[in-house]
Amino acid sequence: MSLSLPSPGLRTPGRVILGVGGYLGHDANAALLVDGRLVAAAQEERFTRRKHDGGFPTFAIQSCLDAAGLKHSDVQDVVFAEKPLQTALFDQTGVPGNTLSRALGRWLPDSIASLYDRSARQFFLEARFHYAWHHLSHVAGAFHTSPFARAAFLCVDGKGEDYSASAGTIDDTGISLSFEQPWENGLGLLYTLVTNHLGFSSFGSEYKVMGLAPYGTPRFAQALGQLFQTDADGGLRLHADVKFATAVMAGGVPLVTTATGIAARAKDEALSNDHVDLAASIQKVFEIEVLKMARFVQRETREDYLIFCGGCAQNCVAAGLLRREQIFKSLFNSPVGGDMGSGLGAALLLAREQAGRERLAIRARGFMLGSEPGPPPDSAAPWRVTYKGDLHDFIAGQIADGKIIGWVRGGMELGARALGARSILADPRNLAMQSTLNLKVKFRESFRPFAPAILAERVGDWFDSSEESDYMNYVANLRPELRNPMPAEFSSLKEKLNFPRCKIPSVVHVDFSARLQTVRREVHPDFHRLITAFEARTGVPIVINTSFNVSGQPIVRTADEAWGCFLNTDIDLLVINDDVFRNPFQRTREEKLQWLEQFAKSA
Repeated sequence: MSLSLPSPGLRTPGRVILGVGGYLGHDANAALLVDGRLVAAAQEERFTRRKHDGGFPTFAIQSCLDAAGLKHSDVQDVVFAEKPLQTALFDQTGVPGNTLSRALGRWLPDSIASLYDRSARQFFLEARFHYAWHHLSHVAGAFHTSPFARAAFLCVDGKGEDYSASAGTIDDTGISLSFEQPWENGLGLLYTLVTNHLGFSSFGSEYKVMGLAPYGTPRFAQALGQLFQTDADGGLRLHADVKFATAVMAGGVPLVTTATGIAARAKDEALSNDHVDLAASIQKVFEIEVLKMARFVQRETREDYLIFCGGCAQNCVAAGLLRREQIFKSLFNSPVGGDMGSGLGAALLLAREQAGRERLAIRARGFMLGSEPGPPPDSAAPWRVTYKGDLHDFIAGQIADGKIIGWVRGGMELGARALGARSILADPRNLAMQSTLNLKVKFRESFRPFAPAILAERVGDWFDSSEESDYMNYVANLRPELRNPMPAEFSSLKEKLNFPRCKIPSVVHVDFSARLQTVRREVHPDFHRLITAFEARTGVPIVINTSFNVSGQPIVRTADEAWGCFLNTDIDLLVINDDVFRNPFQRTREEKLQWLEQFAKSA
């Protein structure tokens, strides 16, 4: 069974644009536009099985071309989501761009060879090469998948060429980049520095700190202020010359110790209350600075709507707070606002230029933009489950009975979040399910929260916001009347984690917040149907939804990868399109841990 849209079957392509993002950095990806239509997008890590793979996205590109029925020679334009000369000038000199270097950055890369060309030119002999500003790639990717015709934008990133944040306005006719925060030692670097101090040194671990923060109190927020200067508009800059380079970052970690009095945590060291409070403190600082930036952008632009994008915008707690503050009438936080979607943004920037004043009406298709899983492996056949009636009703019953489900159906999602195509599903009413999923399925820290996937038409009955969060991009709070107040005497992480705080404790954090996925019938009818069946059985329109992978592993792409992950975890049932399989549970824990070692470096 195929759940994705029919193949475009493009035999006589018109304008074919390939966007390439993340290359020479991290999270390499590709996106394909044909005549202004988004055909496909994918991340290289899903193919190479190396998390955050930043190499040239050969496999992701081929997957996009296959989806369109095109060859490499059909591609007329290749656009990269970065200005390589501008990046090189900054990396070599450590000095942000000036008028001259910006002029060079705008004009020279389109006419001289660069590191980007060396791999790409092997495949695209005749295509024209283009280079887009990194932050504007983030902005375009978010804007053209948003509901807005015009908006202000706030892009907060680790580093794009030679700046860490930017702001301006965008509509169909143009982009005005009005404000830039130069250097790389801005808000994103500050968060990463504290993340490393807390012992989470692998790339992309900032979300662990965000998940840990609600267990603590921000009593070190003032102390962290010794590390940076800021102003009323959120113009933050670290005092020390810290960089994202691993060795330089390690040298900066002692600065956090000096400021807070807390020694740096070793990777395998138990988390203390001080560590938890430090996580709460950096999250608090982050939220304060983001709100300052947003208020500045609103004052300067007077726009009603805001596009919030860049890698730092993936902090869904801050995004939820930004929306609740109602600084703007409405906010859009892209699920691929970081580098995983930068190839799409770069392609859209070039398509805008080629289209002139013609509106680009992009259908994101729920960001289910990748390839199908393919057939189950032959070795799975003995474990096939025969069920009667409707698949969705059968699986809903299994979830209600406490089973953990691997759910693999249709084209895979773009981005870091599983949205119901490559997901692990479970019952949110089960208090023990959070720890079970973390320790026996995901093999990760027990404090890590899970998202409630909730029917969009029911969200206001459970949470303090009825606005969309279709891509797990915002946090909302459980309605007060549904809460069991946390005992005041609880101080440890374990006490807070094990307290039955509500009817759906495995998807509501200790502060009664939750990273929502609102599931709309028109966006994801298949997943909506499953949750509807679960509600019919339980009265709860919510299931746990987490990505189908283990710690350090990219989300599974194919049926074979899903089967391998399934065998090495405590998932009970695996759904591959319309087929269901039970876990033979033949692997010992030692064998599972040995299998897990291949992903340990990325965890």
